[in-house]
Amino acid sequence: EYAPDDNYAKILKVQDIDEPKPKPDEVIFTNKASALNYNDIWGMRGVPVAVPLPHVSGSDVAGDVIAVGEDVQNIKVGDRVVSHSNLSCRVCKACTDGREFDCIKRQVWGFQTGPLWGAYSE
Repeated sequence: EYAPDDNYAKILKVQDIDEPKPKPDEVIFTNKASALNYNDIWGMRGVPVAVPLPHVSGSDVAGDVIAVGEDVQNIKVGDRVVSHSNLSCRVCKACTDGREFDCIKRQVWGFQTGPLWGAYSE
């Protein structure tokens, strides 16, 4: 359920969810600090982009790495990290020209991903 009238209290819930497990190319990290931004508001409103429901928001976060996938090479458990919420393919013309925000496969982590990927899942 979305809150197009901005009555977020009626849709926000606190509940237990399964602990995440990293895919081979992913890391899992704690939420030591996070910020609410327009992606979170849009996610609760369901506009301009309808997010997958149920949804855990949060695209701006910093914390400590607690698990790494088997293919991850340059990050280890215990490293301090800050999220980069822009997920792009890194191989298309836009990405290789340094314009990853123009990637046609671009998604915003914690907003368009999911359903339970956001930083507020901790």
